[in-house]
Amino acid sequence: MEITIFGATGQIGQLLVTQALQTGYDVTAYSRRPNALNIEHEKLQIIVGDLTDRRKLREAISGRDIVLSALGPALSMKRQVSDLPIAEAHKAIISVMNEHGIKRFITLATPTISAKEDVKQLVTELPSIMARILYPTGYAEMKAIESLIKNSIIDWTVVRIINPNVKTNGNGYSLSFGDTKGKMNVSRYNVAKCMLEATQKDEWIHKMPIVFNS
Repeated sequence: MEITIFGATGQIGQLLVTQALQTGYDVTAYSRRPNALNIEHEKLQIIVGDLTDRRKLREAISGRDIVLSALGPALSMKRQVSDLPIAEAHKAIISVMNEHGIKRFITLATPTISAKEDVKQLVTELPSIMARILYPTGYAEMKAIESLIKNSIIDWTVVRIINPNVKTNGNGYSLSFGDTKGKMNVSRYNVAKCMLEATQKDEWIHKMPIVFNS
């Protein structure tokens, strides 16, 4: 399988690249900075470019089976919301996917993005409240991505996470689709593992699993 990973140089992105290569995938890693990804592998191609550079995006996306994004917004506490670079990146990526007939897209978000299955509970309500109060730009990024995703024609999955700072991987990960009890914490390794396993889960198309440590 040939996949493209955006956000490949972040902490979750690097784990995702490594796990995908270990699985045997052909990986195209997209980086905004040269020499930012210190991984060498015969099945790895690195493309450096701006997140809205359509020529570079075409090079990264054309002919691939699945596109994954581990991009996340900066945790800025500034009250003034100006640019939304991660939402703009999603807009450009989805546009190029449509242009080249690539359907499958797996992206990373928080439960600020709501699923139709969500019921009121801590993991579906608190992240949105906290983001709106503490991180207005991050909140705006998530809501803009939500609109893009829900109005697209692609086969998307949104892997939702809360506090991906747990040091232990526990006993793997568990999921809630918003309608069952979820937990607040998850390791980055388990986030990457969930995103990678989503590439094999057609039943997760148009679903928004919340992943947490078991």
